[in-house]
Amino acid sequence: MSRYPGTNTLLPLLRKLSESLGKHRAECELRWLIKHARENIGASISTHQHTPAMSTGSMTSWVRRDLPEQWTDEIQRDNDQLTPVQQAWLRQAISDRAERLKPLQYIIGKQHFGGVNILVRPPVPIPHWETEEFVDQLTEVIASHTDQVSLSYMLQGLSNPRPLNILDACTGSGCVALALGHVLAEKSVRILGVDISDDALQLAMDNLAFNQMLLGNRIQFAKVDLQQPVHMLPEQLRFADEEVSAGWDMIVANPPYVTPSQYRNMDAGTREWEDIRALVPFPPGTTDPHNVPSEDLDPSGMSFVVQLAKLARELGLASRDRGEYLSVCSDFPPPLLPRLVVEIGSPEQAQSARQIMHDHGLNLTEVWKDMNEVELAVAGYFK
Repeated sequence: MSRYPGTNTLLPLLRKLSESLGKHRAECELRWLIKHARENIGASISTHQHTPAMSTGSMTSWVRRDLPEQWTDEIQRDNDQLTPVQQAWLRQAISDRAERLKPLQYIIGKQHFGGVNILVRPPVPIPHWETEEFVDQLTEVIASHTDQVSLSYMLQGLSNPRPLNILDACTGSGCVALALGHVLAEKSVRILGVDISDDALQLAMDNLAFNQMLLGNRIQFAKVDLQQPVHMLPEQLRFADEEVSAGWDMIVANPPYVTPSQYRNMDAGTREWEDIRALVPFPPGTTDPHNVPSEDLDPSGMSFVVQLAKLARELGLASRDRGEYLSVCSDFPPPLLPRLVVEIGSPEQAQSARQIMHDHGLNLTEVWKDMNEVELAVAGYFK
């Protein structure tokens, strides 16, 4: 029997974690789990000074070198210990990761995103760095517009312009809306995040409450099925206590765009834990996405982008010129504001999205790329 409780049961889990993720990734994720256990789980180690515990340094060392015969000896020499409560949590976390393929973010329960902390839980998709980079670029575009408009109003001694009305379609965890509401200037935007998923809406509202003190702009969430005929949607797209009398200014979305073939090749953890409806576009009215015949699925992954372009046209975004600003900002016109911005997943989808936007009245489009010059999003303008 080992002198160190939990060692015998943990070693097979560590081995499986290393085998399933690879040593480097396993070590990185193990460090995150250890950090979370130490900082967030159980009581202070000072109350357990006489209870043998697992060495965090030794665990990551073992994963790196794969030398289990040295591992237990290193525990005794390592002073960086976890309490029994933390040890039990860590063992369960490693089991969930190694055996159930539960994504790391779901285990930890939070993900930093655009200056806010996003609670995450299955089956709502985890915010990814690509979306965060897309939001960073979006924030710069919106800020350059609102700053110029505000400056023109100030120079003419006018009160502040009305905030931009932004629709965050397919809001999921609410990460896009909350990041924009945090970073953009106070009272410069109003954002309505919509989704069809009850799980997503509850999580988005939890995240709104969790980050409320960080927000300088108004954000609300509502349940709306955006795959309805677009003429039915304007009446449903409103803030809880008032209509959007000035009209919508922009739609932003990280919509379902994964193709069926891409989904089949995604890692097992994503397929097992994240809602497929948030990843792959399905025909309207689909109740059981796992039993949709393959011939009914969109091989391009762009059907939801088509629906969003139709909605943009229905809401007047393919014709509005922000006329209420023209007289005030005539001397210093603000940068053009995109009317529809969607995240995409490939160069082919970027070109398809541009054509879709052109076909629905957004007569100027541009592709936004990430730091590696990979296509990230498409923005459509009316000029």
